[in-house]
Amino acid sequence: MNNEKKIILYTFVAHYFFHFYELAFPALAIPLMLSLQMSLEDVLKLGFPMYLLFGLFSLPWGMFADRFGNRKALIIFFFGTGLGAVITALSSTGASIMFSLAMIGFFAGIYHPAGMGLISLGVRNRGMALGINGVAGSIGLASAPFIAGFLNWLVGWKMAYLLLGLAGICWGLLMFFVPIDETPIERGVTGHAEKSEEHSRSALGRFLILCGIVTLGGLAYRINIIVLPAYLEFKAGFLSRFFTGLPFSNLAGMTTMAAGILVSFVYVVGIFGQLAGGRMADRRDLLRLYLSFNLWSLPFVILMSVLGEQFLVAAACLYVFFALGIQPIENSLIARFTPGKWRSTGYGITSILIFGVGSFAVYGVGWIKDAWSLEAVYLVSGGLIVLILAGIAGLIQYSKGYVYRNQDRPGC
Repeated sequence: MNNEKKIILYTFVAHYFFHFYELAFPALAIPLMLSLQMSLEDVLKLGFPMYLLFGLFSLPWGMFADRFGNRKALIIFFFGTGLGAVITALSSTGASIMFSLAMIGFFAGIYHPAGMGLISLGVRNRGMALGINGVAGSIGLASAPFIAGFLNWLVGWKMAYLLLGLAGICWGLLMFFVPIDETPIERGVTGHAEKSEEHSRSALGRFLILCGIVTLGGLAYRINIIVLPAYLEFKAGFLSRFFTGLPFSNLAGMTTMAAGILVSFVYVVGIFGQLAGGRMADRRDLLRLYLSFNLWSLPFVILMSVLGEQFLVAAACLYVFFALGIQPIENSLIARFTPGKWRSTGYGITSILIFGVGSFAVYGVGWIKDAWSLEAVYLVSGGLIVLILAGIAGLIQYSKGYVYRNQDRPGC
């Protein structure tokens, strides 16, 4: 296995675990609500420290990765998150679960600065590699509700966290014994273009505008991650009704599992969005591609607020297709706007905005639900996307016609 394949493999697995941790908790929100005898809003709030720390410590972890190496940082990611998941499995109170989830979030904050930094510097076809890596996240999102829901129905929610934690620790052991060369590769014209922009004020200005855009995107992203499992359980009950006639003894577990299957299906569709976005990111102008994918996501997130049953699932699939397809495009832009020696730090800054600021959606969802309705949550997401579109249009104007690609061509 050559060096690029090793980078793609281990960042793929790490990204899978990151998003499995992210969605396993909301997928098990209703079983936890019954087990802890808490309201759904209060259960969701237990995940706030985890989601906050996903982003809050991304900057120091990014600085750590730039100083000591992305490989070492990812090894710590596997061991730290795995141990946090094991402790979650051993927890039985709201306070202890909040603490153990916060531990997962603290170490999970390593992934995006270290993983994205390692790919952007060490893989030649950056856009496609980021797309493949995005597929790992989509598989994590797709499998988490199904696996968590199935294990909850079979043996209880604690087993999901125990097995997840042990698996993560095993991958940490594997990576510990695998050498990876972190020397940045040469990119020909692209490499020279990036070096010429590293110290320019205009590049810094574009990066700051992009930071504002990813902050809004992080809020919209987190809203859907938090709400979708319970939203489909409440509004798309056709699959659980189909299961009613089967010999399932645990009704609560069965409905959660049915919703988990639907959420998994939605994120499987998102995989194709990741691949499409990554493939296009190596061939087209990144800024205009960024605008297009956000624009296409808007009508479908609005439709999610008014549809139900099978039509709701269809709208969710199309929204997630474009929402996840945005990620390799966005990560390519971050790489274009940051110098190589501070690449992981740059990803750390944006991760704080995407995951740290986005974590406040945990409280925003409850407030919107109480003030209006659960459906209104998706109307708010639509409003955020409108602001994102305005920000991207401004970024295109600020760039004064410059065409950004992962692989520059003469005249770009």
